[in-house]
Amino acid sequence: MRVVVLGSGSAGNSLVVESGGRRILIDAGFSCREIERRCKLVGVAPESLEALVLTHEHGDHARGADRLARRFGLRVFATPGTLRSLSWSESASGMLRPVASGWPYEVGGFSLESFAVAHDAEEPVGLVVQDEAGSRLGLVADLGTWSRLAAARLKDLGILILETNHDLDMLRTGPYPWSLKQRVASRHGHLSNRQAVDCLPDIVGDDLRWLVLYHLSRTNNLPALAAATLGEAVDRAGSSARLAVAAQSQPSSWLEV
Repeated sequence: MRVVVLGSGSAGNSLVVESGGRRILIDAGFSCREIERRCKLVGVAPESLEALVLTHEHGDHARGADRLARRFGLRVFATPGTLRSLSWSESASGMLRPVASGWPYEVGGFSLESFAVAHDAEEPVGLVVQDEAGSRLGLVADLGTWSRLAAARLKDLGILILETNHDLDMLRTGPYPWSLKQRVASRHGHLSNRQAVDCLPDIVGDDLRWLVLYHLSRTNNLPALAAATLGEAVDRAGSSARLAVAAQSQPSSWLEV
């Protein structure tokens, strides 16, 4: 299994998971045209994608979903609440596949299981993706509060993609209006670097090869700061996992287990 993050941050989030020559797209937070462009940059023909999986309905995760589904005939898998919260054209509506949180399902040769997370969306989820060889990837893109449920699901991973949205001091002293600062730091907002550190003892295992820092704020975080904070925590945990910081402006390298 390998993964490439097409881009991540407040302006858009999307990634491709590949195994055995089969590919799925998770989230479509850029325009269809931009996702096509970024796919081609990393050697992915957009027409080779077998499905789109959405974590929730916010624009930075679902902006291109309708157009992508129509253009490439992609089935769209998401919770009923997520699908209801988006506007779908008539030609895309037949491609929608509602999946209940907590129930496993098969997509493009992968086994997926979603789990509920605390975020200010209709029915947001984290995801665990497993390929036919048993390699496992976990994604928690937007959440304000770590939970026992997330810890229980994100076990025995080869790749963990974890939100490190903000540094709390930068958020407090930064330019956001107070109401937005409260939303970001709330129990249904976004995970800070320090909160992400607190998650790691629950989920860092011997199989973990990559920890991907995801959904960084360009205003309230710095890649070097997030990497230093999480890197120290990984070292303390005695893990040999490598760190990668997802960028907003360009795709990552392919990360493989």
